[in-house]
Amino acid sequence: MKLTMAFAFIAFAATASAASANSGMNATFSPLDGIVQGHASAGDTATSVSNPDVTFRVLPSGAVERTNAKYGTVSISDPRAQWGKNRSRDDR
Repeated sequence: MKLTMAFAFIAFAATASAASANSGMNATFSPLDGIVQGHASAGDTATSVSNPDVTFRVLPSGAVERTNAKYGTVSISDPRAQWGKNRSRDDR
């Protein structure tokens, strides 16, 4: 039983580190992933593949502007600030 638990833990640890949201970017991520996760530069833009009416643009402040042309809505979020909020909650 202990051996089975050890193998399960090792398998989980190996997959969890690769799937971590703050593990950085690699070549397989789309430009939209980079924008939403805060790894893009000001002026970068991307269009959603699943909904071409939705576009994302990085503002000079680093915030991300999400525009839905079909409904005429615009929302702004700051992925770096959101990451900081999540990080501070984890360090209790």
